[in-house]
Order: sequence, then structure tokens, then C-alpha cells
Amino acid sequence: MKPLKQLILSEFFQIAFALMALLIFGYFVAYPWIFFSAGLIFYLFLQFRQLTRLIYWLSHHELEMPPEATGLWGEVFRHLYRIQRHNRQRQEKLISHLNRYRQSTEAMPDATMILKQNWVIEWFNSKASDYFSLERGKDTGKILTHLLREPSLLDFLNKHHETSEQSLSILSPDKKRFLSIRLIPYGDKYLLVGRDVTEVEKLKSMRKVFVSNVSHELRTPLTVISGYLETLADHLTDRPELEPSIQLMQQQSNRMCSIVEDLLLLSQVENSENHTLTNEYVDMSSLLLQMKKEAQILSAERHDIVVELDNIQYLKGDHKELQSAFTNLISNAIRYTPDNGTITISWKQINDKEVSFSVQDSGEGIATHHLERLTERFYRIDVGRSRTTGGTGLGLAIVKHVMNHHNGLLQINSKPGKGAIFSCIFPIKMTKNA
Repeated sequence: MKPLKQLILSEFFQIAFALMALLIFGYFVAYPWIFFSAGLIFYLFLQFRQLTRLIYWLSHHELEMPPEATGLWGEVFRHLYRIQRHNRQRQEKLISHLNRYRQSTEAMPDATMILKQNWVIEWFNSKASDYFSLERGKDTGKILTHLLREPSLLDFLNKHHETSEQSLSILSPDKKRFLSIRLIPYGDKYLLVGRDVTEVEKLKSMRKVFVSNVSHELRTPLTVISGYLETLADHLTDRPELEPSIQLMQQQSNRMCSIVEDLLLLSQVENSENHTLTNEYVDMSSLLLQMKKEAQILSAERHDIVVELDNIQYLKGDHKELQSAFTNLISNAIRYTPDNGTITISWKQINDKEVSFSVQDSGEGIATHHLERLTERFYRIDVGRSRTTGGTGLGLAIVKHVMNHHNGLLQINSKPGKGAIFSCIFPIKMTKNA
């Protein structure tokens, strides 16, 4: 095969030679331009014929070998055929990858769905069909939120850019299973993954019922034990050798009572998460001033308690739950801040979308690897110190669930030796001024 440049030059010289020969022949017969024009017309006819063959081949026989041709047209046919063959190989490879992808997603134990903008369904696997009661072919191209009329799902999808929630638990349309929904953006589309967490939810429910029942059952005997220990302490004043033992028993009894009370409170807060907040508004100025007085009593003047108030006066929420959460944060700060330290309680707007209640201490701080686990039940950084200070290990778990109920977020920032900041972040739409 000749090089392209050489081929073009050869074609050019052939055409020029033929036209020059016709012009000379016409000169000898006294009609030079007639023969020259006839030659041009014949050449144009040949080009039109080759162009027609090309169009017909591309339209009807593009998978077959191209028509035979010489010169530039032969090169055009061969080049187009190579491009088509390359594209065909790429297409076959893409189809193979797509088929493997669909086979793998069909084999996945989770429901998988591809959503376009405005939550239009582009594709879903068989598990999604089962879990969400969708039909292949019929529901493709429809809007997901029109098929699944679940308010929490619609709110989760619409706020996926704003919210920090990674997943959403909902009941399936057939009411037979609990689903954990995750939304993963990619490109201009979204991958929605639904996992069956029915057994996990059942275990959670059983745990809640068990903890609540056990806590109720323990409350009465602990109250009786505490009462008898107080009686013993009053009647054994003449037996000083028994005083340390009785004090230790009282201390442990009180600690058990605190754990039971916190477990009951945690159970109540967990149950309230499934209920919508009422339209009650809490006066934050009054609440913070009240908590400052309680903090000063708890601190026994060992710390400097500072309150910083913004001009936002009211927060929508459950007064009892919010007070419990904020009090837990303040008591933790007092418990773990050395004497003469400073504790700052603040309520302020942090940006156009959020407000924050925060408690900042000047204590020892917390190592980074502890931060993610602080809201787990009974998790303690220093078990011995927590027992000494009277902590139950449930306070931050209570705060976390209260924040979930109030569409908020608990943020913890701390470094060893630089104290800690515990912040409760609320959407600004939950606040109002007088």
C-alpha cells in the first residue's frame, strides 16, 4: 500500500495527464474545450458513482467487506472499514462489560437502582423489584417518589446535599421488611442501594424492650437497698469500723440508680425518635440561664462558668429532651475539667442554615481515635476515672438520640491538652425570635 501523500500525488497526476491529453486531442480536431469538458463530466460521474457506492454500503452492508475500489476511494473504503471494525470491537467489549455488570448487580443481595435527575428511574435489579414492589419495563422511566409515597424518603432524597445522614431506614411498601437506604451520587446520576435490615431492626427492638423492662425491674429493688443503707448508716453510728463499708455500698447503690435512670431515659428518647416533634418552642435564654445556675451548684465554684447568648430566642423541640441533652454535656464538662478551669456554654447562629448549642471546656482533651466511639453506650475513655467521677457512660448516647429526634447533629472537636467542644447543630428553620 502506497503512503497517503504519494497516493494523493499519483491520483492528481493521473487526472491532470488525462485532462491534458483530452485537451491536446481536442486541439487537433478543433474542439479542445469540448473534449476537456467531457473529460471533467466523466470524472465527476465516476466520483458520484463511488460516492453512491459508499453511501449504499454504509446504509445496507456496513458489516460486510467494502466495495472494491482503487486510488483514493479505495483508501477511503478501507479506512472507514477499519474504523467500523474498531468501533464494533469496542461496542462488543462494552456490551460484554455491561452484561457482566448487570449479572453482578442481579446477584447482589441488596436492591440497586440507578436514578437520573429528578429521581427518574433508569434501571433497577431484581432485588429492587422485590423490595420496592417495582415492575420491569413498566416502572422504568417513572419518578421514584411517585411510586413510593413515603414522606421520609422524599425528604431524604431532596436534602441529600444538606444532610449529614448517610442512610435512612424505612418500611418496605409491602410492610414485610425494614430497608436501609443509601444514596450515592456519581456523575449526573445517583445509585440508590437498599439493604434488608429486618433482623437488625428486630434485634434493636428486642434490646430496647429488654433494657426498658430490666431497668424498670431494677428500679424498685435498688430503691429498697438504698433506703436500707441509709437506715443502717443512721443506726450504726456507734460502729465506726463499718462506716467505710456502708459508704462504699451507698456509693455503688447510687451509681446503679443513676445507670438505671439513664437507661430509662435513653429508652424513652429512642422511642420518641419515631414520633414527629410537636410545635412547642423552648425559650433558650431562660433554659441556658437555668442551666448556668445548676452548673454552678454542680461545680461548687470550682470552675468559671461562662454563658454566651445570641439573639435567637426560641428553638422548636421537646423541652425535657433538650434539657436532658444539654445538661449531660455540661455535667460532663464539669466532671472532666480540672479545678479553676473555664466552661463556656454558648447558643449562637453559625451560618445561614444552622444554629449551635455548644459546651467548651479547658480540660485534658480527647485523643482522636476515641471521638468516633464516644456516643456508644457505656464507652469510656478511662474506665477508672469515669467510675470515680460518677459517669454512667450513657450521657452522650442520650445526646445523640435527642439530636436525631430534633433533626440535628452532635459534633465533637477535641485535641489532647486543648480541651473539647461538644456542639449540638440544629437547622435554623427550627428557630424563631419573639
